Amino acid sequence: MSVMTIYERAPIGAMISFRNSVPRPSDEDADALAAWKKCNGAGWLVRCTPPRSSIIWSTAGAITLLPGEFQMDLDAAIAAREAFPLDSDLSFEIVRRPLAGEVRVLQEYGAHNILLYLAANMADARRWVEDSGHINIRLEEVCVEEICADAVEGRVA
Repeated sequence: MSVMTIYERAPIGAMISFRNSVPRPSDEDADALAAWKKCNGAGWLVRCTPPRSSIIWSTAGAITLLPGEFQMDLDAAIAAREAFPLDSDLSFEIVRRPLAGEVRVLQEYGAHNILLYLAANMADARRWVEDSGHINIRLEEVCVEEICADAVEGRVA
């Protein structure tokens, strides 16, 4: 599916894979393999940035993925995030949606929210927030109604 479909249908906290049509190079060609990995991988959907424009500039909008696991070291997590513009020609797929009972730990970032952590339950989310020391956090539990609405409204891919 396209990046626009992910932007419109995937919930924050979903695991998203991305790929291009280039076959994986051999491990011996380190440069080619590094370039291939830049266009083929997976990550957690942590932010959807809408398109914006003014008289002087405009941005196309993007989705932002965090590869690997959520970390307590937010600086490392920020450095590892990768944004994909809404006009990206890569193919995307929803690998895993957040489950009912999981909790999104969100922080306001400008005009939108960014996912800092996807907790297994509310107790885990509260423990993570306490250990991390973050402020201005919002906890959002994934409810059964959200999952059902995704299915009914055609957002389940």
